[in-house]
Amino acid sequence: MKLFVTILRWIARFLGIFLFLFFIWFAIQIGSPDLNLMSEQEIKLFSANVIMLMGLIVVWKFEFIGSLLLIWGYIFFAIANYSFWNGPVFPTFFFLGLLHLLCWALSTFRNLNSHKISFLIFLK
Repeated sequence: MKLFVTILRWIARFLGIFLFLFFIWFAIQIGSPDLNLMSEQEIKLFSANVIMLMGLIVVWKFEFIGSLLLIWGYIFFAIANYSFWNGPVFPTFFFLGLLHLLCWALSTFRNLNSHKISFLIFLK
């Protein structure tokens, strides 16, 4: 089971690296946006993208917090865009968040005794 979780975690990390580089490449090509010229919806979508990209970075150190950033960022993006399925690229953030959350849960609750539950398990 430990090998399965490790393989699953590295698949999620590998996909996250490519997704991060894909968005950074677009950011370099297009340049930084001018927030004064953006509409309110565009600012919300930009903020959701920043949250999801931060989640891809945070997930390397704090898997639970990073996965929540990915999931919440995508849900915020979907609400701001009025659609849950936004093409093939953006749902990948949600999928990666669920995958990291699954890896965190399998690795944390496998080693957890019933009398040692604390808030520190969220920082593993």
